[in-house]
Amino acid sequence: MKNFTRRGNWLDSASDEIRVIYSLFLVFALIGHLTFVLIAVQRVGPGFTHIVQHYRGGEGSESMAFPKEYIELLEVTHFHAYIEGIVLLVLAHLFVAIPLSQSLKWGIIGLAFGSTFLDLLSPWMIRYLTPYAAFGQIGAWIGMILSYLPLTLSPIYALWKRP
Repeated sequence: MKNFTRRGNWLDSASDEIRVIYSLFLVFALIGHLTFVLIAVQRVGPGFTHIVQHYRGGEGSESMAFPKEYIELLEVTHFHAYIEGIVLLVLAHLFVAIPLSQSLKWGIIGLAFGSTFLDLLSPWMIRYLTPYAAFGQIGAWIGMILSYLPLTLSPIYALWKRP
């Protein structure tokens, strides 16, 4: 925890033990990112109509779905808010410790938190407001992919690169 209070680029000077621990966390995070994408594609579907059908119910070309109930959305939001918040907290702390410009760091971290928040909000908007909020869900997934990859891969590189 003491490392997280340090300012500047400190990952490249971390001890070998810290490098291994952080790297293993980042590998777990990568596995989590990959399984998130696979679950989203398999369970919900990649397209607008799949997403709408998943949350609002209806008949598709291959299956029929019932609308998501309030309590189901609440449980999923509760779990994801905690887990995604904690993972983003750690990823962001590791990411700010690498030698990149402040504006790039803020942009990627902002995209990560913003798209993750949109990912939490979109199912509610799709189910109760408008099916067009599925475009927000798609945007959230794209934003999460674009931000989570550098949040995860850049610290791994910074931990193990040698001058």
